[in-house]
Amino acid sequence: MNARCLRHLLALILGLLFVVTVFPTFAADKPAAKMPTAGTISDRWVVWPKADHAREFEAAIKEYVAWMKKAGDAFDWAAYQPIVGTDLTYYVFRSDGHQWKDFDAEEVWRTKADDNAQFEKLVGPHVAKVEHFFVEFDADHSHTVGNPRDYKYYQGVTYRVKPGAGADAMAAIDKIHKALQSQKWAYPYRLEWQTGGRDGLRIVNQFKSYADMADPTPTVREVLTKALGAEDAAATLKQFGSSLERVDDTIGVSRPDLSTQK
Repeated sequence: MNARCLRHLLALILGLLFVVTVFPTFAADKPAAKMPTAGTISDRWVVWPKADHAREFEAAIKEYVAWMKKAGDAFDWAAYQPIVGTDLTYYVFRSDGHQWKDFDAEEVWRTKADDNAQFEKLVGPHVAKVEHFFVEFDADHSHTVGNPRDYKYYQGVTYRVKPGAGADAMAAIDKIHKALQSQKWAYPYRLEWQTGGRDGLRIVNQFKSYADMADPTPTVREVLTKALGAEDAAATLKQFGSSLERVDDTIGVSRPDLSTQK
């Protein structure tokens, strides 16, 4: 396995972004979910504009996001757009750092402000399809560096846990994460569990530039070997690879012009 594949392996193992899982999972085989803690839930919307409506859609989104802030929306929305992958026609809008109770307050605001009517008026004429998800951030198996909004590019990888392999997947993820932390791994990564449609593991690597996407030195395998020993490192990587199946890998770019303005 070459260094580039190892970099991708990190993205698959530990990472925040954009593609929905398309393989079925089974509730009995999913890793046991922990009760959400403060600030770990994200609201995630994926929107496809109508064909040839991208320019009109973006103009409408800018007007709509400005209206939401002026109307008192407490959520802070960040926008993203894929630049690598098989589908480059959608946009992602997400608000991070929430508790579940925040969604009750958001629903009250939406009803009071008649948010749906405003969306349909401004953006609706340019929309082909909308999908909605909740995402739970796994802080115990992620490594954050700085403010997420300081990063321009996001490599998002979606995985399905193979039936019956949830415990093995989490054991491998936990061991790899602890090994990387013990060796002071310098690169940020987020691990998330998505709810909605077919649940899935989502992993995100963050980059400030294309140059940041170069293969790391030392490599993941070298770091794991130093922390665990060659035999244990190889066994742990094998355990991970045999318990999870990659669904998709894409890179997106931040769109601050379509996000909530400060």
